[in-house]
Amino acid sequence: MSAPHKATLREMTNAAIKNAQRETDEKAKRIFDEALRLLKVEVEAGRSFATVMSLKAGNDFDAAAMRNHTIKPEDLQGVAARIYNQCKVFEPTLEYWTREEGCQRDSYTVEGFNLVIHWSDSDDLVRRVEQLGDSALTATIRRTIELVDKAVTDKAMTIIAQLDARATSQAKSGKDWAIVMALKNGVDFVRPAGASSKSCKPEWLGPVAKAVWDACADLAPTLEYWSHDAGDWRDRWTEEGFNIVIHW
Repeated sequence: MSAPHKATLREMTNAAIKNAQRETDEKAKRIFDEALRLLKVEVEAGRSFATVMSLKAGNDFDAAAMRNHTIKPEDLQGVAARIYNQCKVFEPTLEYWTREEGCQRDSYTVEGFNLVIHWSDSDDLVRRVEQLGDSALTATIRRTIELVDKAVTDKAMTIIAQLDARATSQAKSGKDWAIVMALKNGVDFVRPAGASSKSCKPEWLGPVAKAVWDACADLAPTLEYWSHDAGDWRDRWTEEGFNIVIHW
């Protein structure tokens, strides 16, 4: 083959690869931008983490690289590898997940990993977002945080406003304690996987419950488990949760 023909083939090959690389980069950017757009949802829910992308073996990483339900950043490939690098300002983690699918007679396990980004509090989130150089996103996050803080404060104040009547009523009954707020898992706090259903810790509390807890800090607050049966005799179930209780 002549030199001109070889050069033409190389040019065609390089052009094809450049197009493929551009498409991969653009797809990674679309996924990352969408994840950032949804950050406000996580902020509104009081969370300090967000899932950017769900990863599956054979597509986003080599299944042979998985050991004891863990993979390393260098095991990622394609779009997943690019997104991980874009997320470094948020100290991303690769978190294993599994679930059962199918029906009782034909069930099977599906597993993979989530690429999760993190921040410690609202100020930390703003600092990290600012490093991305997106002024519009930073402004949106700031405004969302302001609205969330106001909503949390308003709701906490409504709950605390009821405490005077509750505590007075308890005192008249001869008690030296009062329930401030009832909590439910998934609503007012999030229990980590594997933790006992009868356990709750202050660090698990959502924004409103945490604001109430902090407001009661001088009154020896405790988190006390409760449960009761609900429904009728044909369809019964157990409801459970915790109370924030103060003592004097």
